[in-house]
Amino acid sequence: MGKLVDRDYLWLRETPQKSPSWRPWAPVALVPVAAVLAWYLTAPTSPSAEHDAVAPPVTRARVPSFRKAHAMPVNFNSTSGTTRAKPAARPLQLAFAPAASLAGGKNTPSDIKPGWQRITIENGDTLSLAFARNGLSYMDSLRIAHMPRLGHYFTRGLQAGDVLKVKADHDGQVQQVSYTVDALHHLTVRRSDDGFKGTLAERSARHQQTSVSGVIRHSFYKDALDAGLTDRQAASLHHIFSWDVDFGRDIQPGDRFVAVYDELYDHNKKIGDGPILAAALINNGHVIRAVRYTASNGHSEYYRPDGRPMRQAFVRAPVDYTHISSPFSLNRLHPILHRIRRHEGTDYAAPEGTPIHATGNGRIIFRGRRGGYGNVVIIRHNPHITMRFAHMSRFAGGLHVGSQVRQGQTIGYVGMTGLATGPHVHYEFRVDGKPRNPQTVALPGAPPLQGHQLAAFKSRHADVIAKLDNMTDDARVRMASAADSP
Repeated sequence: MGKLVDRDYLWLRETPQKSPSWRPWAPVALVPVAAVLAWYLTAPTSPSAEHDAVAPPVTRARVPSFRKAHAMPVNFNSTSGTTRAKPAARPLQLAFAPAASLAGGKNTPSDIKPGWQRITIENGDTLSLAFARNGLSYMDSLRIAHMPRLGHYFTRGLQAGDVLKVKADHDGQVQQVSYTVDALHHLTVRRSDDGFKGTLAERSARHQQTSVSGVIRHSFYKDALDAGLTDRQAASLHHIFSWDVDFGRDIQPGDRFVAVYDELYDHNKKIGDGPILAAALINNGHVIRAVRYTASNGHSEYYRPDGRPMRQAFVRAPVDYTHISSPFSLNRLHPILHRIRRHEGTDYAAPEGTPIHATGNGRIIFRGRRGGYGNVVIIRHNPHITMRFAHMSRFAGGLHVGSQVRQGQTIGYVGMTGLATGPHVHYEFRVDGKPRNPQTVALPGAPPLQGHQLAAFKSRHADVIAKLDNMTDDARVRMASAADSP
């Protein structure tokens, strides 16, 4: 059998150009420009500015993706007003400044003990970005995220709004992390001689099963919140059904959903909600049901009532809560070149900076800039399948060519680099180098439950499956009544 050749190619090929005749003299012409720039960066703006510098606030845009972060000093004089000296305002120094050095910073509240700081996970954050923004070691973030058995709580488990309490030394080296995962679980991570070790503590509580149902009127996320689900539950429900449904394209007004979960009580006081136990989505008359099953090794997954897994090898869309701005087409008029050109992927429009997730497990084989693609990441799933994500504004930190990525992991952020008329991600799915429509290609699934596992699944969850079926039938009756009414 011949050697397998990856026949992936670009929409736009960069053709070699002859160097202009002026190019050899370009370095000489840049000398006066460099001299003026050096003077501008070193000259103080006023006689007193050299001593009265105030650091500007740290912003996410200033956090670069470095392999290792070093704490750097920030000069601060609380009596100086707002005058700045340009040498002290360099983003490279501020991105890794210890949070304690920023006067009045939100990470030093009075209820945090000395040496500790509170870190709030922001939208699009990875652990490394959150650590860098707060002056903590980048390498420590990688060691924590790759801890055996518990590391996934700091990768796929992190959500916007989560709070970490971190104890670190003056150099930003992390000593301890305290993280309340949910109402029942608290995770403590401590530095050891060979890295980090974690302990997951579980709190006892009384479980009371409840259920909610809702109808799609505006958007899935908004209507899920209106039905009584929390942010985390709405995100979980979205994740459960994302293997079957593209939420940016397939969800229609009038579709319905139901969810069964436990409310958690300490005596008579509610302390939180447990994970979703079962859920159903009625999309365009088609019913999709999912039931949570925890195996003997403690790992939980969602399965269909017949034991087939919900989670497949790929998801349909690389971004959440968006819409398709340009579908897969082999005969499309290019919006910039104004000529017919094959569009071998699907464009998902989303706000700039929206996280882009890997749609399947694989290894990064390219990460950089390529012609009309702009900033692009190419992931190989197996010898036959590659996935391509283009027009990124920036790449996710901690990844490089050769890195293994997991389904759902953030690999970059929506932008409009290359040939793009607006912020979006261009997503391609290729089989043996040939483009396939990501919306219609058959996605291979994970193995189903079999034997004693299937028997245990059906026996343990017979009641919740029956409850889910009853709620689904009621929802279908209501949909039929609404359709028949004038």
